[in-house]
Amino acid sequence: MHPTSESNARQHGRTGTRWVACGLALLATLAGGVLALQTWTVQSRREAELSGLRLRLERAVWLHEPTDHGDTATLPAVPGAPAPGQRRLAVELTVFNPRSLPSGFTAGELLLTDTTTGTQWRASMGGSATFTVRPSEVLSVTLGFDVPPTTSALRLEWERGTERAALLSTRRPRSASEGPPGWPRRVEALPPGNADAGSALFHGRLACISCHGNPAEPRERRIGPVLANFSRVGATRVAGMSAAQYAYESLLNPGAFIAPECAGQGPCAQTSTMPLYGETLSPQEMADLISYLVNLRTAE
Repeated sequence: MHPTSESNARQHGRTGTRWVACGLALLATLAGGVLALQTWTVQSRREAELSGLRLRLERAVWLHEPTDHGDTATLPAVPGAPAPGQRRLAVELTVFNPRSLPSGFTAGELLLTDTTTGTQWRASMGGSATFTVRPSEVLSVTLGFDVPPTTSALRLEWERGTERAALLSTRRPRSASEGPPGWPRRVEALPPGNADAGSALFHGRLACISCHGNPAEPRERRIGPVLANFSRVGATRVAGMSAAQYAYESLLNPGAFIAPECAGQGPCAQTSTMPLYGETLSPQEMADLISYLVNLRTAE
């Protein structure tokens, strides 16, 4: 690739990545708001080249419904939402055309396969889209695959003509009724936590700051409750429960306790949209995140 073309491609790639993030947010919005983004990244940056196009899997996440938080209410029938009992795998892709001629791309080229039964699913959201990718153009695509209950390994593949490339291997998350396996009842049974590692999780991979804001700036308005001085405030939420236990139970079951006030929005929503961290964190990561929260020392 000519150096100038390569530079242009990188610039297109950065722009495309920003649009990918917007696309995933739009995917949840189009589903009527009954889906909450789960922060567990299953796989990232897996690349393949087939028939003149390069495709990169930027991110794949499982979305979940509010009923996963213990809500027993019946979900409204919203156009675009998964059918009852199904879980949606949302994938973010970028497609690049390195050649000098336009090339066609169809979202239906992506398929998800149950490796045990051979059942295949095309994308239920965004799967009918077709595109013409111009030379040196980067295309951002967000797709959703709705998967019924299964314990089998699932494989995401890109099929283009007679060529095929595997992009991802994953499993459908357990339902909330099964409960997060292997978690002790008491926070004291977790390994010793590291507050610095917890801070890295909060501000980095888990992106807690996107909903709760920066605890060092308690006036910052976000959609979730402010966590400044959590060691003091958390200990007042439930009589006889420490701040660490309160954080632990809230992370395992976000619907267990609803904070009385969310930043900038008055009362918090009665159905929490916080991800089920019992499905995504290791015991050490759980301990690190709680250690960070209970060791916050922020002036209000």
